[in-house]
Amino acid sequence: MREEATVKRYLTWIAIAALVMSLGLAAGCGKEQVAAPGGQLSAEEQARLEAERQRRLREAQLKEQDARATQLREVFVNQDIHFDYDRYDLSAEAKQILNEKAQYMNSHPELMVIVEGHCDERGSSSYNMALGEKRSRAAAGYLEAMGIGPNRLETVSYGEERPLVMGTSEEAYAANRRGHFVIK
Repeated sequence: MREEATVKRYLTWIAIAALVMSLGLAAGCGKEQVAAPGGQLSAEEQARLEAERQRRLREAQLKEQDARATQLREVFVNQDIHFDYDRYDLSAEAKQILNEKAQYMNSHPELMVIVEGHCDERGSSSYNMALGEKRSRAAAGYLEAMGIGPNRLETVSYGEERPLVMGTSEEAYAANRRGHFVIK
């Protein structure tokens, strides 16, 4: 009886080993052969690998272009121009920013832009609405002079109604005296 149990156990271990080996062999058979005998890739395999490499390269380039386009769009929208107190004339810095915006708009002819004029809280509401309008028109006029069609620009004044920074410090006032650009 003891010999019978030993033989059964031995046969069980052999069956388990055979099963494991056959599973390993079956898993290995499903894999694609990469190298031909002699370690060389077949011409078909080389062409497939090159096509895959080219596809991945194109995907990476498209992702990079999309990221760059998104970044440029964000800069366009988030970069305001600023004005001196009670003024609507464009500073050299404002003109440089507007030049960059004009370049962006020229390379994206489908863009329609709203130019917003903003003021700090000093002065009456009606005065600030008029000043904000002059600021938005000054910026839009500069963009038009840079080749942007007037049909692509809309101006609006918010006066002191939409401050960027709350407060009564000169820094808050300076931040609120701005022209802001919104892509429609």
